[in-house]
Amino acid sequence: MKHIVRLNKQGQTIELTVDEGTMLLNCIQENESDFVAPCGGNGTCGKCQVEIPDVGKVLSCLHFVDKDMEVVLPDKLEMEILSSQYEFTKTIWPEPSPAFNLAPMPFGLAVDIGTTSMVFYLVNLVTGATVSVTTAINPQSKFGADVISRISYGETNPNGIESLQRALIKPINNALGSHFAEQGISAQDLVKVSVVGNTTMLHTLLGISALSIAHAPFTPVFTNTKRIKGSDLGLNIHPDAEVVLSPSLSAYVGADILSGLNSLDTSKLGETYLFVDIGTNGEMALVMPNKTLSCATAAGPAFEGANISCGMSATTGAIAKFAAGGYQVVGGAVPTGVCGSGLIDITAFLLKNKLLHEDGNLDQDYIIQQNGNDTELSITQQDIREIQLAKSAIMSGVKRLLAIAKITEADLDHVILAGGFGNYISIENAISIGLLPNIAINKYVQVGNTAGTGAVLALKSEKYLTETEELKDKMEYIELSTDEEFTMEFAMNMFFY
Repeated sequence: MKHIVRLNKQGQTIELTVDEGTMLLNCIQENESDFVAPCGGNGTCGKCQVEIPDVGKVLSCLHFVDKDMEVVLPDKLEMEILSSQYEFTKTIWPEPSPAFNLAPMPFGLAVDIGTTSMVFYLVNLVTGATVSVTTAINPQSKFGADVISRISYGETNPNGIESLQRALIKPINNALGSHFAEQGISAQDLVKVSVVGNTTMLHTLLGISALSIAHAPFTPVFTNTKRIKGSDLGLNIHPDAEVVLSPSLSAYVGADILSGLNSLDTSKLGETYLFVDIGTNGEMALVMPNKTLSCATAAGPAFEGANISCGMSATTGAIAKFAAGGYQVVGGAVPTGVCGSGLIDITAFLLKNKLLHEDGNLDQDYIIQQNGNDTELSITQQDIREIQLAKSAIMSGVKRLLAIAKITEADLDHVILAGGFGNYISIENAISIGLLPNIAINKYVQVGNTAGTGAVLALKSEKYLTETEELKDKMEYIELSTDEEFTMEFAMNMFFY
């Protein structure tokens, strides 16, 4: 039996004909690129809520079509996406490649595919100047907040891998169209694309199953540099344009980390420094004069807002900063939730005021905001447990790298915080909750989006790409899932000190 489902978003309606028994979430995901379900539709995060007139608010992953219905979707959210790197950036001069000869005035596109966001840089390949930058929420978010949820979606749904691939191709083409219109150029002028991202994102971009990444021994199908034609991916660029995917190190230390690490001007960093990119996974590298160690920790999606009762990504309405005197909200809107940077501030506040104890016990739910109609934003005991798991994973990874290298926190010349989350957090509060090492704050440097910078440098220079490949060959990856000391370290770092 067929039913009519009308998706209503800000007064615009899409009418669908679907089979009876179809999960409502699936109907929405196929037609709305920015509708998110952080838990992947498992009914655990509560973030895929919609409203059905005469029924009320329901979780779309738990509601199945049994009649004709209208579904009112939430308004589109705008995300604060970091696109620039502004500290310690390596200088690379443009280096022509054969692809540059495909157009009289060649342009290239550098793409940073993050788990939650995407950044697109249009570069004039003659001058080397970045002439335009656009951003977007990663549409794969609708399939889950973390890569494991998305891998599961790809493997368990008909044409799932193709859906994941299309979800990445579409925003790239959308960005290209925007850049073309703005700069007065055409697809024939776009002769090269450089892509960085985590290992799972690169697999799904090529339509390759990432199942082997989700299970031990966590072996990707590929980690080497990939070169393909744009026409093979369905990109709206010159048919002979070259698409280059930068190399990854392992299943969970991807091209975004490797290329980002190579983007740093090491002459300004001292001999020993720690590079950390915090997200759903915490990827890090310990750089020393004689070797570089790297690892990744499964921090979980708490800092992305998933599994937190009032959690959300850094979109409109998210409390991003919090102190005793008040808070700051993304977009200046009425607060509707709390993103990762705000969670760190609130946790630090609770500890400082002895409302939260060292073992993680919360005296009572902490009400952040009373919105009326009996609705409130609050931090619960379960929220604190999720934060403990996430912060312990990061700190435990750091401590294991230091222990394996036989050095201490005091030996670090700098701690480099990369990426959007690392850019917006309060370092002082992150230290106070045990997320980051307790060293002098002046040793910390928030460098911005190194992954995006790495993608741009790889676009302009084959030499830079070669340097990234050489860096990969010199790095040693530590698999923490088989590290005997990690479990004990993780248990110890669950506490607040």
